Amino acid sequence: MLSILIPTYNHVCVRLVADLHRQAEDLGVPYEILVADDASGEAVKCENRSINGISCCRYIELARNVGRSRIRNILGRHARYDYLLFMDSDAAVVSDAFLRRYLEVRMRAPVVYGGILHPDRMPSPEVSLAYLYEKNAEPRFTAERRSRHPYQSFRTFNFMIAREVFLRFPFDETIVRYGHEDTLFGKTLKENGIWILHIDNPLMNCGLDTNADVLHKTEESLRMLYVHRNKLSGSTGVLRLYDRLHRWHLEAVIRLLYRMFRPLLKRNLLGRHPNLYIFAFYKIGFYCSEVCGQSVRRV
Repeated sequence: MLSILIPTYNHVCVRLVADLHRQAEDLGVPYEILVADDASGEAVKCENRSINGISCCRYIELARNVGRSRIRNILGRHARYDYLLFMDSDAAVVSDAFLRRYLEVRMRAPVVYGGILHPDRMPSPEVSLAYLYEKNAEPRFTAERRSRHPYQSFRTFNFMIAREVFLRFPFDETIVRYGHEDTLFGKTLKENGIWILHIDNPLMNCGLDTNADVLHKTEESLRMLYVHRNKLSGSTGVLRLYDRLHRWHLEAVIRLLYRMFRPLLKRNLLGRHPNLYIFAFYKIGFYCSEVCGQSVRRV
């Protein structure tokens, strides 16, 4: 019936597995919980190995890091049952009916996305950028709002998919570093007419990155975006904005402003009170200057 699949990297997810196990036991249907570890540190693996002591649960350790796309494909191939429920390991269950709600709608669409929530209060000033960014976007996370753009709103944080569909359309393993595997997966589903049903069945995101990690991951994802820009054309706000800037011959202006003010931009984004407008400019500035600009100079 249900395979619950959790990729993890340097995150202890025993509590998440235990909470899911309790709900799964109450369902009275065949199930399994598989956790795949993408070569975490030894201390994290040592704690997560206790998952093997929970009935119907298995902890799979990979010898080397394979990335966010491939590890999900590995989990999908290991799964036994017809419905695959993927979630991130830093999630927390917020509803006692979480699994039941997914099973109730399993026949309505081949892919179901449940959504994401964030804490009501900022956990720490060190994660202020991620927290403000996600909370500002949260009004767009409701099922009603997500359904207006079902493919662009898709994220891999919490979704169920029919196993036969997943095996036909796995994640693109050419995305080996951080960024846009969910965007490309959503685009693949759209191009192949695979419907995504959006419901309000969220998990809590408890793993907000520090401001420094947000900038690092943002830069890495923008580099991945450039590498896969042809596949992702029209699928992200950065690419759509860049196309307009290119048509209007404004790239050079953005590059100049970004290089002039980059130290001030980073100071704000790494501080206790980051500004989301500055973050938006930083992303397009970095893409124009450090990604596209570097590629042009290498040619």
